[in-house]
Amino acid sequence: MAEADEKEEKPKSSKKLLLIIVVLFVVLAGGGAGAYFMFLKGPAKEKAAEAPKGAEQAVIQDMETFLVNLADQGGKRFLKLTMKAKVSSLPASEEFKSRHFEMRDMILMILTGKEAEELTRAEDKLSLKKEIVGTLNKALQKGQVLDVYFTEFLIQ
Repeated sequence: MAEADEKEEKPKSSKKLLLIIVVLFVVLAGGGAGAYFMFLKGPAKEKAAEAPKGAEQAVIQDMETFLVNLADQGGKRFLKLTMKAKVSSLPASEEFKSRHFEMRDMILMILTGKEAEELTRAEDKLSLKKEIVGTLNKALQKGQVLDVYFTEFLIQ
């Protein structure tokens, strides 16, 4: 008789175990799907909403490192500067690339006219950024430089 009770309990416990596994799978699948749509799909919709249709995306343009003598007395000080330019569109980026030698020349002329004292404070660097952006924008025809970002700035 004890054997008959054991046989009846095994099917009940296996049904409970199967039910628990199914419920756990549904909960995990629902949580995974919710996380996917919230964290991975959500930001893409927000980005699409930020940029109006047909609007050009800004493009970051890498530039070679500048190493120039500064205009200090004696000419013993130099500036090592690496930067990136943010241009308004893909056509502006293409123009920037094709005319990089002109853009580089314009920046070199600005930098070699500076003294170390003119470049030490944060306000000085902001002023230099504005001057570079303004000069480059005079040359570009298919867009504009929105900003420049200094990634390396060393005065010796």
